Amino acid sequence: MKYFIITGTSRGIGESIAEQLISPNHYLYCISRGKNADLVRKSKNIKYYEVDLNQFQQIESLMESIFNSIDFSKAVGIYLINNASIIAPVTFIDTAMISDITQNINVNLIAPILLTSLFIKNSNKYLIEKRILNISSASVKYHHPGMSLYSAAKAGLDVFSQCVGLEQNHSIAPVGVVSIWPGMIDTNLQREARNQDKSTFPSANLFQNVKDAGMLSTPEETAKQIIEFLFKTDFEHGTVVDIYDYSKVQQTYD
Repeated sequence: MKYFIITGTSRGIGESIAEQLISPNHYLYCISRGKNADLVRKSKNIKYYEVDLNQFQQIESLMESIFNSIDFSKAVGIYLINNASIIAPVTFIDTAMISDITQNINVNLIAPILLTSLFIKNSNKYLIEKRILNISSASVKYHHPGMSLYSAAKAGLDVFSQCVGLEQNHSIAPVGVVSIWPGMIDTNLQREARNQDKSTFPSANLFQNVKDAGMLSTPEETAKQIIEFLFKTDFEHGTVVDIYDYSKVQQTYD
């Protein structure tokens, strides 16, 4: 049995990843603020946790519950996909509310750091395949006024993944860790970006242009690429991986 811990499964990429991983030989632990009832109905091998990752005090007990329910005598692999993410607040930093700033960093950076730490801690004695995918963003490279928090959090996630990769090179039972840029996808996050007030987010037109030009991938297409990468024989441990061709998007910037 392969076990998967996936955050942000209520919709978008996370939902598509979970749907495509459904198999008699897979068991899924799905995490989001609200329960995705449609997803749960598709498999008996799903346990759902309604957890707000902004409330990061709950994360330790969440991971303890998950690991206590795994039958390691049957486990051949265990995987963590840190997918949950928020883009808000999309505004200049001097107009952002303190509560919105902390929520962004909590969900986009602190929560995946804690989940990664607890995943490694709870699995370090098991000599099975163990991998973590941290879903990052090309916003680390392509910067927009009004998205300083999102870009900074994702940049932090990339560096964190690389450093943890170095640490795991010293482990007897190492966990493979990768930060991945999935591309521009037609999700609620993209819709939120292009529908912002242009006075506080001047790049709203860019996001609309990308949509109008048909450059957005579907969550299903992206999920397929991510899963293929997760199972790669030559898993690119300790790296930041771009699975999207951003050259076509760059033309929109020029």
